[in-house]
Amino acid sequence: MADSTFAVLNLGSQRVSGAIFGKTRTGELVLKSVNIAEMHGDPGAEATRLPQLRMAAVELAESLRLSGRPVWYAIAGHVVFTRFVKLPPFEDDKADQIVEFEARQNVPFPINEVIWDYEFIGDKSGPEREVALVAIKADALDDINEQLEDRGIKVAGVDLAPLALSNAFRYGYPDVDVPTLLIDLGAKSTNLVFIEGDRLFTRNILVGGCAVTGNIAKELNIKFGEAEDRKRAQGFVSPGGTHEPHEDEEVDAISKIIRNTMTRLHGEIIRTIHYYRTQQSGSIPQCIFLCGGGAQTPLITEFFSDKFNLPVEVMNPLRGVQVESRAQAIADANTPSMGELVGLALRHIGSAPVEVDLVPESVARSRETTRRVPLLLLSMACLFAALGSGIFYFKKASELVHSKLDGLSGHYRDLEKYDKELKKLQAELTSLKTQSAQLEDAVKSRGWWNHLLTLLNNKFENDYIWITQLEVLKNGNALTNPLSGGGTVTGANAANPAAKGGGSATAPNYELRIQGLYRKNDKEQKVVYEFYDALTTAKDAEEFFSKPPAEQKPEVETGATGEDRYAYKFKFRLPLAKDTMKFEK
Repeated sequence: MADSTFAVLNLGSQRVSGAIFGKTRTGELVLKSVNIAEMHGDPGAEATRLPQLRMAAVELAESLRLSGRPVWYAIAGHVVFTRFVKLPPFEDDKADQIVEFEARQNVPFPINEVIWDYEFIGDKSGPEREVALVAIKADALDDINEQLEDRGIKVAGVDLAPLALSNAFRYGYPDVDVPTLLIDLGAKSTNLVFIEGDRLFTRNILVGGCAVTGNIAKELNIKFGEAEDRKRAQGFVSPGGTHEPHEDEEVDAISKIIRNTMTRLHGEIIRTIHYYRTQQSGSIPQCIFLCGGGAQTPLITEFFSDKFNLPVEVMNPLRGVQVESRAQAIADANTPSMGELVGLALRHIGSAPVEVDLVPESVARSRETTRRVPLLLLSMACLFAALGSGIFYFKKASELVHSKLDGLSGHYRDLEKYDKELKKLQAELTSLKTQSAQLEDAVKSRGWWNHLLTLLNNKFENDYIWITQLEVLKNGNALTNPLSGGGTVTGANAANPAAKGGGSATAPNYELRIQGLYRKNDKEQKVVYEFYDALTTAKDAEEFFSKPPAEQKPEVETGATGEDRYAYKFKFRLPLAKDTMKFEK
């Protein structure tokens, strides 16, 4: 069965107390065990603070078996900066940004160097929203936290002692509905906690038991530890006034030192009450509860009752808490100092009215890891499920593929026979197509000139122009002898036999040279250009002619003004698109 108990620690200035709590079915707390570890020496000596805290953590971890347990602990009020700020109403979703802005304005350290938290105080529907800001230097909290974690204590969260004490009071005294002041008399300082309905205000005064002990040591010229022992054994608050002095002069001196210190503390409390009334709009307390180690000093209740003229009693934080027999003796002896432990226990069960959480870096990392564990587990489960599904799918797919391959192998062998026969027939068909292409080309070539002459005839739009000579040019020279004169072919074809197919390095260039006459007309030589353009741009001429160079134009003879001639010569060349040597055969 899972362990339903939870552990808490209160890190005081002169003692570290720890307890194990449980919870009944009705939601009440049960104190199962408790222990206290003393830290000897002057609480004001900060150099010895951490080593003594480490030793106390070792002692409590062994006696309460805290190793591996999640533990909430409280730190003293004087090591934490606390400020109560009033803000105008705002929407809840903007709370973090607004409070962080106020924290940057109020916390006396760079915000990135502190660990801070806040809690709303009082009525949220009022004209103002009051918030409690708490902050501590990050390295200071990490140093404290390290002393516990090094002893195997698993830190669940960090609370502030005055706020834990206020939660314990509300849990144990739900019947007190008047403005109340809790005076927590600690070793190094005194915490004042004002409780008024849902409102809360705290202030720390650096006057505590160690101030009394220091004065006793100075007055009696003894060591601090011895003065502490005498204060606890013989000390009480001197009644003052006309009361007779104690018969033991040393005891009488101790009682007067305690009274003087308490008188100074009373003055600080009066100033704090005035500040609470004027600056925080609070009410005057109507009852006072004393708690902490100093609350057990004899006659201290009477001293404060006389000074404040109010009902004063020692707070019993275990009111409403069931105490098991094994914890009874220590609990009875230290009841006024149990408030912070009860308040921390309420954090475990989620019943604390005021909740702040100062999170050390190691705790933040642990929480982040814990938060991610379910997601990691779910991711791993999904991954393994995907892998399992993939393996199953590919296994089935492999079996199906092999089955299909076995069935298709026989069919493939049958088709392979037909494929060989088809390839043989395809080779024969290719050979026949090559032969037939040559015959087709020969047939088409027979009518090539007829088609060309038909094209030329179709491009005549009038009788202003007629052709007198058509001849094919190869590389700029005529292929045939002149029609008159009986000469022979000259130029490139005569000088170079290779031009007739004898192995020229470049392909020959064939052109059609057209010569003719045009007679006088209204358009003059323009009719030649129109005929030339009709041949070079017509789609049906693409079979015979290539596009001539842009700079190539017809050569047209023009007449002089007044000249009496009937016709004029023209000639032009068109690149032949039809390939080849048919012009020479």
